[in-house]
Amino acid sequence: MIIDDFLANGQAVKGLTEIIADAGATLVGAGIVIEKTFQKGRQMLDEQGVRVVSLARIAAFADGQVVFADEQDAE
Repeated sequence: MIIDDFLANGQAVKGLTEIIADAGATLVGAGIVIEKTFQKGRQMLDEQGVRVVSLARIAAFADGQVVFADEQDAE
């Protein structure tokens, strides 16, 4: 299992998945503290079959405020 602080474009988690595969280990998922849903990181990982669970999902930054993704969109 990968644990990471932010998921934005997914490149850090993608790199870690490659290291895990090279080591012959099995990845069971990724736990993310804060996910920026307006970027493509989750989509890329979903396409690779990586299960992603995020504690907080940010949909946007507007007028100096954080806009969180709807509760229904959360894992």
